[in-house]
Amino acid sequence: MIALVDCDSFYASCERIFRPDLKGKPVIVLSNNDGCVIARSREAKALGIPMGVPYFQVKELVTKNDVTVFSSNYALYQDISNRVLATIQDFCPEIEPYSIDESFMMLDSLKLADEDAFAKRLRKSIKRLVGIPVSIGIGQTKTLAKIATKIAKTSSEGVYNIASQVDPDSVLADVNVEDVWGIGFRQSKKLRAVRIRTARDLKYAEDGWIKKHLSVVGLRTVYELRGFRCFGFKETPDNRKTICVSRSLGAHLTSYDELSQAVAFYASLASEKLRAQRSLANAVTTYIATSFHTQDFYWGSRSVCLVTPKNDAPSIVKAALEGLKLAYIRGKKYKRVGVLLSEIVPSEARQKGLFCDLRQSMKLDVLMQTIDKMNLEANKPIIWLAAGGKPESQKWIASATMRSPRYTSYWDEIPLVST
Repeated sequence: MIALVDCDSFYASCERIFRPDLKGKPVIVLSNNDGCVIARSREAKALGIPMGVPYFQVKELVTKNDVTVFSSNYALYQDISNRVLATIQDFCPEIEPYSIDESFMMLDSLKLADEDAFAKRLRKSIKRLVGIPVSIGIGQTKTLAKIATKIAKTSSEGVYNIASQVDPDSVLADVNVEDVWGIGFRQSKKLRAVRIRTARDLKYAEDGWIKKHLSVVGLRTVYELRGFRCFGFKETPDNRKTICVSRSLGAHLTSYDELSQAVAFYASLASEKLRAQRSLANAVTTYIATSFHTQDFYWGSRSVCLVTPKNDAPSIVKAALEGLKLAYIRGKKYKRVGVLLSEIVPSEARQKGLFCDLRQSMKLDVLMQTIDKMNLEANKPIIWLAAGGKPESQKWIASATMRSPRYTSYWDEIPLVST
């Protein structure tokens, strides 16, 4: 059996850990630069606040219903996620982190007599030790566990085992086909056109038709609904094929110098992520854009190929700035920048150039490792390239006026208790 642990309204739940006065009250969390709603508590969902809606469109509704609003606090969310993961590992050694708020568990090796009782114990432990409410779905495959988790969210016990049901097909008959894991909007339109409207319909669909119209991946989903495991279990996630650092700017920028500082800073962050997974990039793409709401909307991007694959900050930043020069148009008011690293290969596949100074390259690797270690220990960038300017003094830094303290990861923001 496979179980999926899914944190309920994760970002909002993280904020409530240190704000118990918000229990039972509507809470929303905003994206970078306080742009869109990216998380809602159940109470906020009940008010009709949509996911992804721009904040300014629901501001009146938020004020009228006394909704508590937070800017995104990713340092806090990631640390709480790590604590949830550590608690799960104490119960089950075979886990696969799927996202910041979801993890699969392989229950086979535990040889449990009662999976439901096990899941309930785990759920109570996570709530007691971390403070996060979770829902747990159990099934023979990942796809069935996903469906079970959605049902568990509506259950008072927060646990649902689809395999223990007398008639699992009747459960699948109540699940819309677009709600099946791996079935996207376009695929659901194709399926509905041939009267495949539910997960049960998909389970008994003809293999040949599914393979032709939804490819082999779609056929694997069908077999997963039938109880055959087709999606592998990975205890360590694969390295990313592309790495992107993209931000909305705190103010509209027209100056090339200010824009180049933002691009350099975010390119340096992208290179840090690249080194963290021990990879190299062959191409660097820089893109800049004005606000979507302006009449003269502009989106420009340019790619620069590196002579040899690199992951050091100076090389990545230099390539990103070369792309910026090609994409920049004077007079535009830019609101968003991004740096994308692609054609990523493992560090072991590094090929030295004909005129490469091996000794200098090794020195640069040691320097990058030292800087990464210092920034990691400080839990924030304390050393960066001068091309990126001093972040805290720049107006392009995204605003987060409603961000809560980073209670668990910054020494100067640890909560104080009066005794």
